[in-house]
Amino acid sequence: MSNEQKVKVLCVEDEREILDTMCEILRDEGFEVFEATNGKLGFESFLHNKPDVIVSDIMMPELDGYGLLKMVRESKDKRSALPFIFLSALGQKENILKGANLSANDYLVKPIDFDILIAKITEKTINAGKVQEIHNSNIENIKSQISSALPSEIFSYLDSMTQMLKMLKDEPYGPFPHRRYLEDINKIYFDSVKLKAAITNALDHEVIDSKLNANEEIFTLNDFLDQAIANLPDKIKSRVEFEHSYDNEIVKIKIDKALLIEVVKKVIAGVIKLGAESSLRIAVMSDPLNQILIVFFIKTDLSIVDVELSIDADKIKSICEMQGCYYKISKNENSKDIAAIFSVPNHRVIR
Repeated sequence: MSNEQKVKVLCVEDEREILDTMCEILRDEGFEVFEATNGKLGFESFLHNKPDVIVSDIMMPELDGYGLLKMVRESKDKRSALPFIFLSALGQKENILKGANLSANDYLVKPIDFDILIAKITEKTINAGKVQEIHNSNIENIKSQISSALPSEIFSYLDSMTQMLKMLKDEPYGPFPHRRYLEDINKIYFDSVKLKAAITNALDHEVIDSKLNANEEIFTLNDFLDQAIANLPDKIKSRVEFEHSYDNEIVKIKIDKALLIEVVKKVIAGVIKLGAESSLRIAVMSDPLNQILIVFFIKTDLSIVDVELSIDADKIKSICEMQGCYYKISKNENSKDIAAIFSVPNHRVIR
């Protein structure tokens, strides 16, 4: 079985010995296994590794299994409905019901019977795969309907226009009284050819597939950042400023909001960790390429290296790569502020 065909299992367990044993057995059975020692790390792994099934303990530090399940189910990720199996020493009816109410798919009481666990993982991923096949079939049907939504005559009209314009370029009825007529006809001719190509490309199944991404949302950055800052505790909120830009009130972006929330959280948390004198100013602007830039101006006396470590710059870069975005950090020699820039490419910007 190739790596591409392996079932991905995320194991979340705070007891190291149990986690190591479970991961080793599942890997021996041919599963691709990711591991985390608490619910918070488990959710990060869920977002980045895209598992097919989660096997999680309930009682864990930082974030318990119930909290992890709730975050997974409420996320915008297309795998948010993946099979979720609880492992716990708790066997009471109320614990089982609580997991069921949060839409857990199954429940195993410790000590773990690994034969049963493997059987449950296999059964649930097979069933989930069948559901996904039906979903994919429905999506293909929608894409086919989108492709056929335009009247078939539109290409005939465009072909007729381009043929007529091509003929007029040869001045069949005699020279034009001014050469600008010929220039304009040439321009209309080439625009007609480009229009047909644009419509054809827009209706291509792969293009439609990239635009129908269940993980992504369309939203205005001003509203998004307003909400993000409003949700901060008062002590932190006093150290974060968002500069409103009227020009960006109507600019929207299409991106995975959950991942952008993670970027903003990491930057704000990193600035707070830099010390009581540090503060953050956020601005949204565009560049000459019509990209949208989210600029985090970080006021601190520390170095760029200190800032990058504090805000977990490597993780931010990996998030950018997942969305086809760009990240860089630099120092403003005039203000001494450090600027962390999250650049949203033009194809993700909706004006």
